[in-house]
Amino acid sequence: MRMMIMAMTLAVLLVACGEQKKDVKDTVFAPQVKALEKARSVEGTLKQGAEKERKAIESSENSSDKSGSAGY
Repeated sequence: MRMMIMAMTLAVLLVACGEQKKDVKDTVFAPQVKALEKARSVEGTLKQGAEKERKAIESSENSSDKSGSAGY
């Protein structure tokens, strides 16, 4: 029994001190990781475009309000 506990302890220590973690890009998930990074980049670009459009709409609404026309 004592020998079994020693063997299990040694096995746990060896596994814990074993191989370092691999980078995700070195695994089978590399294509998915690249796709996710690209999607995040595109999302940022779309958000910037939407913000520019929103500001343009607000500025056109403000300028039409200042001109005094009802807009109809």
